[in-house]
Amino acid sequence: MKIMKIDRSHLQGLRIDIRTEKDILFQDLALLFDKDRFLEMLPSLRKAYGVIDLLPLKEFEKQLDSCEKGWFIENNTGKIDLSKYSRKKDIKENFPEFYDFIRSSKNLLPEMLDAECSLICYEFKRPPYFIDAIKQAILCGAVDDTLFKPTEAKTVDFSLFGTWPSLNQIAIFVSPISTYDDVKEELRKAKEMMRTNEFMSYYKPHSDTTPNIRKYREWYWQKIDSKSLKEIAIDWANSHIKDNNIIYLDVLKGIQAYTKLLAS
Repeated sequence: MKIMKIDRSHLQGLRIDIRTEKDILFQDLALLFDKDRFLEMLPSLRKAYGVIDLLPLKEFEKQLDSCEKGWFIENNTGKIDLSKYSRKKDIKENFPEFYDFIRSSKNLLPEMLDAECSLICYEFKRPPYFIDAIKQAILCGAVDDTLFKPTEAKTVDFSLFGTWPSLNQIAIFVSPISTYDDVKEELRKAKEMMRTNEFMSYYKPHSDTTPNIRKYREWYWQKIDSKSLKEIAIDWANSHIKDNNIIYLDVLKGIQAYTKLLAS
């Protein structure tokens, strides 16, 4: 089979340095950042965002955090050049509000960069977890896996998807390269987020009464039905052979535990 020779000399100096020890992540990143079309877009992208000298990768997050403090010139606006995107018609038809936003010339550069990277993901059919890596490629000429998370536990504000109020939830996002171990690790992180995030206090676990929750609830309702603690204990012991040593103090503690759970 004859291999067609393609002149790629114009791409010299645009190669993205990919820094990850994980081969599967390396492959995912390389198969986007070595595409001719992506590399051909880089010079115009860097010009649009005022990139003269590439930013050291280790300063990437710090500089992004300081966007509003002047990394992008304060109040400097720009407009996205849509001519380089072949799927702009799809965007216009399927995401009209986003299309109107990106056509505006009043977008601040940080907002414009976020939108541009989302456009690039859509153009090259990559999921949103590529967005930060694309920003690194544009601004740093290098990418790593610190922000590239094909498998990740994240807080999701579901109220954004409709008009009804909704408390946030934590979701674990997966990809074709996610492994069972990746998901287990993110599940551990999700539980830690639920435990420590003060804004998600409603996620904090209840006391571990799971083995007894059914009988505690039954006793609770029997007490509401005016049965005495002693009557509840005797009836329970008589009808549950494996639990026939119940006394009224056990019933009292169970009802108190369930009442406390209801108040939480």
